Amino acid sequence: FTYTKCGRDGDPSVSYIKFPDYVRFSLALLLHKYNTNAKVLDCKMALKPEEVDHSKRKTKVVASLGPASWSDDMLKKMIAAGTDIFRLNCSHRRGGDFERVYPLIRKYSAQAGRRVEVLGDLQGPKFRVAELAGDPVPLKEGDIFEFGICKDDNDHIRPGRITMKSTIEQMALMKACQVGVTLLIEDGLMEVKVTEKVSETELKVQVTRGGKLKARKGVNVPDCEIDCAALTEKDIEDAEYLLSLEPPCEYICVSFAQKAQDLQELIDVMDRLNIPKEKRPKICPKIEKPQAFTNIDGIIEKSQALMVARGDLGVELGVYRVPFAQKLLIARSKQAGLFVITATQMVESMIENPVPTRAEVADLFNAVIDGTDAVMLSGEAASGKYPVEAVKAEASAVREAESVKHRLRRACPPVESGNFVPKRLHVSMGNKKQETNDSLRRTKVVASLGPASWSEEMIPKMILAGTDIFRLNCSHRRGGDFERVYPLIRKMAEELGRKVEVLGDLQGPKFRVAELAGDPVPLVEGDVFEFGICKDDNDHIRPGRITMKSTIEQRALVKAAKPGIDLLIEDGLMSVNVIQKLSDTELKVKVVRGGKLKARKGVNVPDVEIDCAALTQKDIEDAEYLLQLDPPCEYICV
Repeated sequence: FTYTKCGRDGDPSVSYIKFPDYVRFSLALLLHKYNTNAKVLDCKMALKPEEVDHSKRKTKVVASLGPASWSDDMLKKMIAAGTDIFRLNCSHRRGGDFERVYPLIRKYSAQAGRRVEVLGDLQGPKFRVAELAGDPVPLKEGDIFEFGICKDDNDHIRPGRITMKSTIEQMALMKACQVGVTLLIEDGLMEVKVTEKVSETELKVQVTRGGKLKARKGVNVPDCEIDCAALTEKDIEDAEYLLSLEPPCEYICVSFAQKAQDLQELIDVMDRLNIPKEKRPKICPKIEKPQAFTNIDGIIEKSQALMVARGDLGVELGVYRVPFAQKLLIARSKQAGLFVITATQMVESMIENPVPTRAEVADLFNAVIDGTDAVMLSGEAASGKYPVEAVKAEASAVREAESVKHRLRRACPPVESGNFVPKRLHVSMGNKKQETNDSLRRTKVVASLGPASWSEEMIPKMILAGTDIFRLNCSHRRGGDFERVYPLIRKMAEELGRKVEVLGDLQGPKFRVAELAGDPVPLVEGDVFEFGICKDDNDHIRPGRITMKSTIEQRALVKAAKPGIDLLIEDGLMSVNVIQKLSDTELKVKVVRGGKLKARKGVNVPDVEIDCAALTQKDIEDAEYLLQLDPPCEYICV
């Protein structure tokens, strides 16, 4: 069971056996048939009720504290929402905030009867360009710049010269740079390559990706192991503060860990302060540098936890290689018995919005399937507009993933041919080169056309960039645009020698609220509203009443709604619950999740099968247009 994750724990294991090819498939079928744990996946399983019992949740939610979340009132709400670990980001330790917040965390978690832990995150060495002499400096591809340590207090960034302040860490970075090394500026938005090493403090660089350089922007050097202490003077002061806390904090993170010695520096601080073994926080390296993958065994040996810190890792490794690296790090850490945290941009959109995107929920789901023990909120909780909602979103997403994780395990042990030995994964594989041969790609890219992309100039650029299928969204079919664009797609694809297909996407029945009588209407939680079909052309949305225009589809929606049904407005940003059905065209609803209701916002009713045709009159017209195209389009979406 431990090896295969099949059967039931405690049952006799099935050995890993090699078989000749002629029996391999038959044996796999037999093992699957008689394996009592084998479940056939069915799409109807997706309709299972959402998990709401969070007492069963095992994956922890880590929330970074900051101005948006560390007030007395917000700390209580964050704990009630499901926060399991609060992160104290020592990059922002100033003015006595940590001293005020730490005892409050302990006090309010005790009052709530919740075990809430604390993670202190040391800043680590930071690499940044210096101040500007004047305006932001344009970096143009191909330009040559000096790049060096400031010679004096007035040696600021100016055209032709980029500088960094003289610190031990930044001197070490310059010393490590050799000809051919790439320096990434502002999270990789700009990039320069070393063309000449003038001295230990001076380089000449060529701009390979341009932009406007501003003051104090970060610098990353993926190709170098920088020979400097992992703990700066500030980190040692912060570590001493964290180690003095009573009761002790549970974790201390070491940023930019590259090797075992980086963690030993924190152990040495604990030894110097005579911290007893039972009071020592768990050491948690943040894996942010490619060099850590090569030295991972030594790093793990000194650690009790590990953070997959995808922010700087995405800059240094490249964002496209991070998902594979994440899987490798989680698997190796779990094998070693470490507590694993997956961090950065997990619900980044919730800095501004009260609900996560579908992609963010999928990211959380996949982290749980990978085996993570915790998921982290950074800016979403520290400085975002919706810190409590972000905690709830992560808690709900990971609980849902936990509830189906067992369904996705393989139903039978691996049965391989006699001449095939599977490769063993190792974390160092995370440093593999990025794949750049697009001719090997099998997964197709579908690009929706619109004003940004359907010009005669943009279509060939989109094809050369890798578009395999263009989507024509019939919701926006008007003014002859499709008639102009379709022949262009066929012409440009032929000229470029590329097979490019076309997908026509029918709009389908749309459900939207009507126009406003005046300003946007506030929906306040608990308020009761009328919700009905417009009685006349002047029956617009106003305080106390929400309306929808009279169409066949919208009348069918209101007719299908019953008491207890939720209606989601504007992609679920607002939600109302039907409390009374007055007629087939009129409801009374109670606001469950509030907001400001604007005109023509979409309405979804998840719990109702609406009895109306799948194709509206517009869809039939659009389908007739698509079906007369020559050459024919390859796909039509209903």
